[in-house]
Amino acid sequence: MTALVMVETVVLAILCVLVAGLLRAYASVLQRLHALDGGGSAAAEPPPFRTIEQVPEPAASRRIEGRDEWQPAHDIEGISLQGEIMTARLVGVPHDSVLAFLSSGCDGCAGFWHELAGGTVGLPTGTRLLVVTKAATEESPAALDQLCPEGVDLVMSSQAWTDFAVPGSPYIVVVDGRTGRIKGEGSGTSFSQIGGLIRQAADDAGRLNKPTADRERESDVDRALLSAGIGPGDPSLYAVAEPTEQRRA
Repeated sequence: MTALVMVETVVLAILCVLVAGLLRAYASVLQRLHALDGGGSAAAEPPPFRTIEQVPEPAASRRIEGRDEWQPAHDIEGISLQGEIMTARLVGVPHDSVLAFLSSGCDGCAGFWHELAGGTVGLPTGTRLLVVTKAATEESPAALDQLCPEGVDLVMSSQAWTDFAVPGSPYIVVVDGRTGRIKGEGSGTSFSQIGGLIRQAADDAGRLNKPTADRERESDVDRALLSAGIGPGDPSLYAVAEPTEQRRA
């Protein structure tokens, strides 16, 4: 009986060692995944969305630390989900580009993936959407294939994250194709949540050629509307006029 108890004690000790090793390995994996998606914590406050000087600044926006100067944009080279080498031209093109830096393991990216799957992104007409993830060595192509619907351009490029100094995912960058510069960047929970700011940043270049007084007047109006919670497409901006008879009555 004593020998049996000793054997069971030894077996129990070995199992405790194995369980401790597995827990340590699991914690290490979680730390690596946390680092790969740029933090990935829903509790972490995302960087605010900001725009260039000519575009009205939202009342709640703040300066992004380390982003005092607007950086020039870069063309993106990477690999598609099909394993093909692809190049996305962003500079010297007649359209704006909206870059969505996402990850398959990022909790904060769920809203963006959901809207992409449902086709409810609603970006400005004439802009190109490009989803940018890190390279296949840092991402799961199989998971991305499940998340990204057909018809949505996706490129895997860790270099692009470095070129655009992306602090973490999710992160949105708006590029002016004509000038080759970044004119809007920041984060949020979904395309819907920051859609108005994206549309402002991707506004026609013709707006910038208006007289200074007109631009300042429009900026004042836009700021007032935004501070009141009225963004582009708000129904209150398209009120139907009452018939003449009703007004006279």
